[in-house]
Amino acid sequence: MKEGYQMNLNHLKYRLANMMRGRYGPDALYRFLMSSMIVFLIINLIFPSVVFYLLSLFFGVFALYRVMSRQHAPRAKENQSYLALRSKIQQGFLQTINRFKDRKTHRYINCPACRQSLRLKRKQGLNHIKCPMCGNEFDINMR
Repeated sequence: MKEGYQMNLNHLKYRLANMMRGRYGPDALYRFLMSSMIVFLIINLIFPSVVFYLLSLFFGVFALYRVMSRQHAPRAKENQSYLALRSKIQQGFLQTINRFKDRKTHRYINCPACRQSLRLKRKQGLNHIKCPMCGNEFDINMR
C-alpha cells in the first residue's frame, strides 16, 4: 500500500514540475500579492465585507496569473517596477527615521536650485552653504 502511495506522489510531483516548465514562477511581486491576499482575507474574517473579499480574490487571481504566465518579459518588467516603487518607499521611510533621530543635532533643508535634501549640523546664526550636487551657494539663518 505504501509503495503505491509513494509512486503516486512521485508521479504527481513529475506532472506538477512538467506543468510549471516554461512558466514565469514566483518573484517579489508575487509574494507581495499573496501577502496582501492573506491580509485582506483576515480583515474580511474580522470585519465581513464584500469589498475585502473581492480585494483578496483580485490579489490571489492576479498572483496566480503572473506565476502561470509564459510571457517572461512583461512579468519581469512588472516585477522591476514593483521593486523600484518598494525601494523608493523604503528609502523615504528610512530617511524619515533618520531625520527623527537627528532632530537635535542636525537640520535638513532642500537646495533651492536642485531640490536635493541636505543634512546640516545645527550651528546658530547665519550659515553659508554650497550644495554638493549642483554647486549652488546660499545662506541660511539657523536658530
